[in-house]
Amino acid sequence: MSCDNEIVLTRSITMATLEAFRCVLDDARTPEIIRHHIIDALQYALRNYGQVFTAKEVEWLTAWDDPRIPLAARKERDKRDPVAAAR
Repeated sequence: MSCDNEIVLTRSITMATLEAFRCVLDDARTPEIIRHHIIDALQYALRNYGQVFTAKEVEWLTAWDDPRIPLAARKERDKRDPVAAAR
């Protein structure tokens, strides 16, 4: 929050959110339905609103162990850098 009590969003909040999702997914106590909701939401966000993720976040998501997230992240990365996608 800023000094005038308005919420000020920064790019670091997104990475913190992704890291929180990763912690929830890695927790053995997390129910499968919650895991699926997180994965589905991230996949949807990458496919439809990929521009809100930084390059660092997209690169980090390409290394996730669920195949749906890295696939969507690679597609977003390739949209941003078509030269690298051609290699």
